[in-house]
Amino acid sequence: MKQRTRYGLWPLIAGFSVLLSGCTLEVLNPGAILDEDLNTPSLMPIVVAGASAELNDIMDGYAFTGGLLTEDLAGTGSYFSTGQYRLGRFTREDSEGFWEQTHEAAWASGESWARLQTVLESAASSSSDAARLWYLMGTAHQRLGENFCDVVYDKGPIQPRTASFDSAIIAFTQAKAIGGAANAAQYVSAGWGGIAQANVGLGDWSSAVAAAGNVATDYVIEAIYHQAANSNQVYNETWGRAEVGVWATPIQRQYNPTVVNYKSTGDPRVPYTVCGEWNDTNRPPDVTLGVTPTGTCTGQGSGATQGAGGLTAHHRQDKYTERGSNVPTITGTEMRLIEAENAVRNNDAATFIAKINEVRAHYGSGALSAADVAAANSGAGALNWDNCSTWAADCDVNVIDDMWSILDRERYMTLWLEGRRFWDLYRWDHPFLNGGTLIGPGEPRRASCMPIPEIECTLNENIANTTQCTG
Repeated sequence: MKQRTRYGLWPLIAGFSVLLSGCTLEVLNPGAILDEDLNTPSLMPIVVAGASAELNDIMDGYAFTGGLLTEDLAGTGSYFSTGQYRLGRFTREDSEGFWEQTHEAAWASGESWARLQTVLESAASSSSDAARLWYLMGTAHQRLGENFCDVVYDKGPIQPRTASFDSAIIAFTQAKAIGGAANAAQYVSAGWGGIAQANVGLGDWSSAVAAAGNVATDYVIEAIYHQAANSNQVYNETWGRAEVGVWATPIQRQYNPTVVNYKSTGDPRVPYTVCGEWNDTNRPPDVTLGVTPTGTCTGQGSGATQGAGGLTAHHRQDKYTERGSNVPTITGTEMRLIEAENAVRNNDAATFIAKINEVRAHYGSGALSAADVAAANSGAGALNWDNCSTWAADCDVNVIDDMWSILDRERYMTLWLEGRRFWDLYRWDHPFLNGGTLIGPGEPRRASCMPIPEIECTLNENIANTTQCTG
C-alpha cells in the first residue's frame, strides 16, 4: 500500500529528486513482513520513533558544522572540512547531506502521519504520537529555512527560504491543535514555540511575540540521542577527539585580564574545561613551545590536551558531556529572547532588561550588571559585540554598550551549540561575517547560509540553469 499525501502549503516530498521522488513508506521485502502488517495500532509508536530518528540524525550536524561556520566552536583538528569551515567556506557539495536528511525528516513525518490516519482513523487527530509527528515535521521545515539560502520542494522551482517558514507554521499549528486534543501539553508548547521561531524567520514580530507568550520559560523539547546509536556529534568531536574546541571563541578569549569574558564570570550556559595550557601565554602563542596537560581531562574521552591539528591547546566544551546528550530544539528561554529582541526593535529598554533577566535567572546566571543596565538604557544602538577579526589588541575593547550587543551576547550563550548561531549571523548581517576568524584567516565574506546542493542542481531540470546552480 502506497501512502502519498500533501497538506496545506508544503509538500511532504522533498525536492532532491533521485533520493525521494520514488520513495514511499512501505515494506520492500514482503518475504520478511507484509506492508499491511504494519497497520496495527500497537506499532504506531514505533513508526513515530522512526520518524523522530530521521530528524535526530541531522540536528547534531547543524550544531557541529554550524559551530565551525560561526564562533560557536573553533576548528582545532585536522579534518579537511574543519580547515574549510573555520575559514567560512561552504560549498554546494558540502550542503548535500544536510539538504537530503532534513528533507527526508519532513517526508518521513508526513508518511507516518498518513499511516496513522489509515490505522487509527479519526483517533489520529487526538493522538499524542500524531502531535509529535507534526512537531518533527515543523522542526525539519524550520531548519531548512534557517540554514539554506533558498529552498526547493517536489522537483519544483527555487523558492525563497520563507517558504520553509510558511510550511513550518502549518505543521506547528497542527502539532498544537492535535496536542491539545490529546492532552499532550508538551506538543502544544512545541507548536507555539515553533510558530514563534518561524514568524521570526518571516519578520512577523507581532505574531512571533504572541506565540512565544504561550510557552513557559522552563519549557524544553529536544532532538534525542543515544549512547549506542545516533550519538551526539559535538560530544564525539570534543570529548572523543579534539577536532573542535572553544579555544579562541568568545567564551574563552581573553587578551586583557581586565576585560570580563565568559570564563571569568563562570556563566553556566557556556561550560568548558581547559584540558591543556599553552607554555607560551602570548596571543597567539608560539606553538613550538607546546602544551602542558592540566590533568583535568585524564581518562575522559580522548584525554587530549592539544587540538588534533597540533596548532592549539584543547579547551573542551562541557554542554554535551555524554554520547547520548540531547540537543534542544525549542526552549522557553528562546521565547523570552524573542520577546527581548522585539523590545530592542521597539527601543523598549525596560521590557528588554526584564526578559533578559528572566532568561539569566532560569540558568542561574545572575541579573544583568549595572553596566549592562546602563548600556541597555542608552538605547538600541548598533550590533557590534564580538566584532573581532584579528588577533589585535582592539579585540579587548568592551563593546557591550547597547541593547543589540547585549542581545547578541545573550542569544549566543543561551543557544550555544544548538545549531542556531548560523541563522542569527545571517539575519542580522552580523559583523563576524565580514572576515571574522577564530584560528587562522577568514574569508573576506564568510558563508552565511547553505547553498542548494549539487545533486539537486543536476537532477532537477527546473533549476539547473539558475544562478543558484551555475554561479
